[in-house]
Amino acid sequence: MGAIAPLPVSGSPTLLVFRGLMLSLVTGLQLLAPTPLMAQTEGWLLGPNSRTGKESTVVPTDCVEGPDGSISCNTKIVNPPGDTPARPYYDPFSN
Repeated sequence: MGAIAPLPVSGSPTLLVFRGLMLSLVTGLQLLAPTPLMAQTEGWLLGPNSRTGKESTVVPTDCVEGPDGSISCNTKIVNPPGDTPARPYYDPFSN
């Protein structure tokens, strides 16, 4: 039969090494875990006499793809003829 490894005893050097290895393993796994996804939210600040509604659209312009695959764009608001412009309100990464 094979030899049975002794169990670490409290205060022994073996237990300290075992705890150190477990701490290193847990820390390493946390560093390898993916970061949570984050997104920005959009709202509208409507002023007096602002007749902007669902017909208004936010159009992306000048989009650039980053080396990590993320996409960044400038935006502009396009209103139907006769509507006053609304001011966009962005809350980036509110998660």
